[in-house]
Formats: sequence, C-alpha cells, structure tokens
Amino acid sequence: MPDWRNIVDEYVPCAPGSLMRSCTIERLGFTRVCRRACELYSVQILSAGPWVRARVLTFSGRPLWFQPSTFTGSFVLMAGTCEDEGGLMLEMDGKDRGASIVLNWREADVRMY
Repeated sequence: MPDWRNIVDEYVPCAPGSLMRSCTIERLGFTRVCRRACELYSVQILSAGPWVRARVLTFSGRPLWFQPSTFTGSFVLMAGTCEDEGGLMLEMDGKDRGASIVLNWREADVRMY
C-alpha cells in the first residue's frame, strides 16, 4: 500500500459538454487524478522509461490495470469502474524518470449529481 502522505493530487477539468477527462503523468510515485466515482477508459504509454512499471488503482487500493514493464502503446479498456472507492490513481515505480503515461476516464461533472 502507498504512503498516503506522498500522493500527488492532480485536478483535471472535463471538456465542456463531455464526461471525458485526460491527464498526462510524467513522475514516479502515486498520482491521484479523480476523487469520486469514475470509469477508466484507456491508458496510453507515450514514452517508456526503462525499468518502470505502472498500475492504475482505485484510491482504496484495488488494481484496475497493471503493466510490469512499460513500453510505448495504447490500451483501450472501457472497464474498471470505481464507485465508492475514493477515485482513481496511477502508480509509476522504477529507476528511470523518463516514462510518460496518459490516463483517460469518464467522470460525471458536479452539476450532474
């Protein structure tokens, strides 16, 4: 489990009139991109950092996607819903800081609640 004090929070707005959100992450460690119910749509590895692994988790720690060794590519998932689990986060761990990953997810806007 992560050290919850070292999680970086990203605040990602949605596009006007859309439920889709997207965030590029280029740092090692845990990054939370969403804080409420959402659906993981896709993961795209833009640049593969050697010796880097990546996984997408709910904030409660349930894994939704895992790549033990990053390589450039795109993974369309359209699955992996987190309802009451505190949102969505990405963990990148390894020796190199060269990895760059884009997460895409669907999250309802505050006005829809």
